[in-house]
Amino acid sequence: MGILRDIGVWLWRLLPANPILVRVVATGGKRTRHLWARVIYLVVLMAVFLFAGGLFLRGGSLAQLAKQSTNVFVAVSVVQLFLMCFIAPVFCAAAITQEKDANTYHILLTTPLSNAQIVLGALFSRLFFVWALLLAGLPIFCITMIYGGVTTREIFESFGLAACTGLVTGSIAIMISFLKIGTQRTIFAFFGGVAVYLLGIYAVGQTTFGQLSAAPAAAAGLGALTPVHMSWLAPAHPLLALMVVTGQTPAPAWSDVAGQGWPVNWLLAYPQFGYMALTTLASAAMVLICLIYVRRGAREGEATLFTHLADWVLPRRMGERRRKPRRVWRNPIAWREAATRAAAGGRSLARLLFTLAALAAGIALLIAHHTGAWGLGGPLVAITRAWLTTFVWIELAVVLLVVTNTAATTLTREKEALTIELLLSTPLTSRYIIAGMLQGLVRLVVPLIAVPTVTVLLFAVVDLSRPGQPAVTTPEAVVMVPLLMISFVSLAAMIGLHFSLLSKKTVQAVMISTATVLGAAGLLWLCGSAVASSERTLASVILPFTPFPAMQALLDPWAVLAATTRGYGTTITPGDELTFRITRVVFSLVAAAAYLGITYAIYNSMVRSFDMTVRRQSA
Repeated sequence: MGILRDIGVWLWRLLPANPILVRVVATGGKRTRHLWARVIYLVVLMAVFLFAGGLFLRGGSLAQLAKQSTNVFVAVSVVQLFLMCFIAPVFCAAAITQEKDANTYHILLTTPLSNAQIVLGALFSRLFFVWALLLAGLPIFCITMIYGGVTTREIFESFGLAACTGLVTGSIAIMISFLKIGTQRTIFAFFGGVAVYLLGIYAVGQTTFGQLSAAPAAAAGLGALTPVHMSWLAPAHPLLALMVVTGQTPAPAWSDVAGQGWPVNWLLAYPQFGYMALTTLASAAMVLICLIYVRRGAREGEATLFTHLADWVLPRRMGERRRKPRRVWRNPIAWREAATRAAAGGRSLARLLFTLAALAAGIALLIAHHTGAWGLGGPLVAITRAWLTTFVWIELAVVLLVVTNTAATTLTREKEALTIELLLSTPLTSRYIIAGMLQGLVRLVVPLIAVPTVTVLLFAVVDLSRPGQPAVTTPEAVVMVPLLMISFVSLAAMIGLHFSLLSKKTVQAVMISTATVLGAAGLLWLCGSAVASSERTLASVILPFTPFPAMQALLDPWAVLAATTRGYGTTITPGDELTFRITRVVFSLVAAAAYLGITYAIYNSMVRSFDMTVRRQSA
């Protein structure tokens, strides 16, 4: 009994009575920013619910109402899943990196807390807020059950997928924060990796190679891009597993996959539960890795077995060390932000890998379109246009997230490292500092903007070389896509810099900046989607001012024209297409000028209040 009591006390102190968990939950729940985080999260879900059809669930037969309710449930579930992919890391990455940035991590290691208490307390204290956000959206999902078409089991399975997605992404963020120092070095690697994984695995699941022939044929769902059968990658991908939950790609019966052997047959028969199990096991493995590096990672400079082996294999040179001098730009602040590892972005292998992966995906799409190698059903040109638009959307989202998070850490990093006073003691003026940071941030993501530009250029060149075939995209998109992207990125960088100036902590600046940019982009997307189904002239005028619909209008104007049938019928004449494209290009130039003008206005406001704000925070 004494042994069982000791085990019970150890388990109690490990998680329920964990000092880190108790402290963060007891004090963090009272903060205003967490209240605003919950409000923004619920507003986003409610907006998606209303614009996806919640406003129009009236009239018609019960079967039509049930079908509309199912579509609304699918839309809200997908948005909830994407929010979990990016909200959980933002909360969890701050668990350890905030201690490191404030130079209190070593003090934490001197406490009697064990490695397991530190890791689990840091992880679940942040996941508590993430899962609380998840449960806060439950009433919105319950509304979809009123008209039928959605069951309680589907809702709870959807929530299970979202909760496990938050768990695994949060575990990855915790593991990275233990293995690295500072939040800024992990921003691009994480968001880029999540985007590549979600898009890459989903793209493979769309192909004939990724489909499971033993699964029954899917019912009519998302259109031509929906796989005919369930993908065998569904147990490892949240979106593919969600398609099984919502009935778009039904899972095979146990008897149809019984010959695969356990656990493969169980994963294929119940992919939603398989995804939950695999993500939980992956999270447990990452927690074990964190247990090893809790205190070992803090012993920097100490000799270990690996350092001795490295010295024996590659002996280091003794004596004076020399490094090739680097050429600094005219503005050293811009050079530091864009070209050095000391900055938030810097030159990283992750950025290079993301660039190569995106280029490879674009080239693969080009080859697949002209050879039909993927075996996709339906009109091939329409599918290629949709995939090209999706690629550009993903790349734009990654660029916006990277530049926003990086900008939000520029000044707060200096404040937390206590180097802001050194920066202010230099002859650099506030205008020079802010202009250099903005210039460096934009130049940091220029190679990333070049990726969709090159992809669109390849398609445009191939279209011109094959005049008899339907064009995939438009030639003007080669110029207008990078121009609009630069204007969007500039404003996002300015928003991040603004909140970095006003905030004292990196985590606070990152959360507010990310919520502002994502909220504005999502709201404009909803407005653009509503306008896209209206008159063509109005759509060609308004869509360039909305970031993501603007990309679709430039890359695939035929899809936008097909949606704008009110008052025009279903026939699209060459004159209608030419008028739409000319108007769209003109107002794209106006939109780029408007975004750059807003950026300049925020820049001037920051310059005027820079010294006063910094001195007030230092007091």
